[in-house]
Amino acid sequence: MRGVSLTWAGGHHRFVLDIDQLRALQQYCDAGPNWVLHRLTNGQWLVDDVVQPIRLGLEGGGLAAEEAEKLVRLHVKTPLAPFVLPARVIVAAAVYGGDDETDDAPGEQTAPKADGADFQEGK
Repeated sequence: MRGVSLTWAGGHHRFVLDIDQLRALQQYCDAGPNWVLHRLTNGQWLVDDVVQPIRLGLEGGGLAAEEAEKLVRLHVKTPLAPFVLPARVIVAAAVYGGDDETDDAPGEQTAPKADGADFQEGK
């Protein structure tokens, strides 16, 4: 399950957007997950691009729907800008992988470090 753990709303929460939550996100935002991520990244977000990944991610992470809705109503207020980054991280984890992905997943390769420390001539 691809997800991410974040400290948010005064506690540590697990956020997971599985297929069902991603489909709900598409309906709320009238866009696919990668387009929502694009809008969050480029400052072109709509209100539900920010609110729904947080709410749906809490539900996917195991919180009851009513409790997730209550937390979002209580904590997500205007200005919305402080909530863009958590929403972006939650959607990115669903699209590209989260903190529970293993380094040795089948088909995955580890890229060399940016400073070239992993690169050796002839390897």
